[in-house]
Amino acid sequence: MAGQQHVSGVTGIILAAGLGRRFDPTGQQLKLLAKTADGKTMVRHVCETALSVLDEVLLVCDVHEQLLRQELKDLPIKFVQASEAIRGMGVSLKAGIQACSPQYGYVVLLADMPWVRPSTVAAVAQAVQDGAGIVRPVLNGQPGNPSGFGLEWREPLLELPDEQGARGLLQANRDQTLFVPLVDEGILRDVDIPSDLGMS
Repeated sequence: MAGQQHVSGVTGIILAAGLGRRFDPTGQQLKLLAKTADGKTMVRHVCETALSVLDEVLLVCDVHEQLLRQELKDLPIKFVQASEAIRGMGVSLKAGIQACSPQYGYVVLLADMPWVRPSTVAAVAQAVQDGAGIVRPVLNGQPGNPSGFGLEWREPLLELPDEQGARGLLQANRDQTLFVPLVDEGILRDVDIPSDLGMS
């Protein structure tokens, strides 16, 4: 994106593991390869957004890694395998953190949230680079994603329960969190079922 702020020393970790059973109970369609109204897959949206801001972007995936590699073969994404991701989001998050060594910290994105703006990723990453420990974007008082974490949170993140990811840590440390007010509905909008994409 022309004129987009670039933030160095912060790694993007995109959590793409998960079966997405609510999206297609038959298991025939991989949710992340479903397309938004502009014809792009949602995982491509998230990856391109992160890459427009960050030097290093990891995609944490599970048994669908080869399908995602094929879809994103033209992008400089580092793929990280989380073979036990079915146990919970914490497995994926820890796999991503263990696979990188950023200078300042991490921005954790969800691969089923394709409408987050690059400027939002930049704001969260910049806050991490500036020394904030935990960062969350906020719309009308409601926190959303992506979340940012400084390096001092590496060990606490690696000790998280497998099943819940960073949710408990975020809730328990609101007093240490920098909430960044933004005008971006994408921070609250994810895709659970086809109708969330405007599909019939």
